[in-house]
Amino acid sequence: MSIDWDDLVLGPVMGIFGEDAAHAGLPIYTPRGLPAFVLADAVFDAQYEQVVLDGEGSQQTTRRPVLGVRRSLFPRDPAQDDLVYIPATGKNYLVKNPQPDGHGQVLLLLMET
Repeated sequence: MSIDWDDLVLGPVMGIFGEDAAHAGLPIYTPRGLPAFVLADAVFDAQYEQVVLDGEGSQQTTRRPVLGVRRSLFPRDPAQDDLVYIPATGKNYLVKNPQPDGHGQVLLLLMET
């Protein structure tokens, strides 16, 4: 039996923690070459910590903005160099690295423009 992650897990969780529940205004996503659209239920984190191990076993921690989104909200897979406007910060961000989790969720590593 296959689990419908989007319907049973991701949708309800994003409905609670998403930007529309926490702030006035929804993120606006603009895929390259396609029209912009509103992203309901996206979770933004301005200071996401990412730990990377180098070849010698040392670790480096970076902080960057990220947006957690449901893949089902997109007309095509999110891609590098797409744009997203976050009303909570009043800033535009460039998608630098979309990271799908294999269950319908995508973590978009962002860079402020």
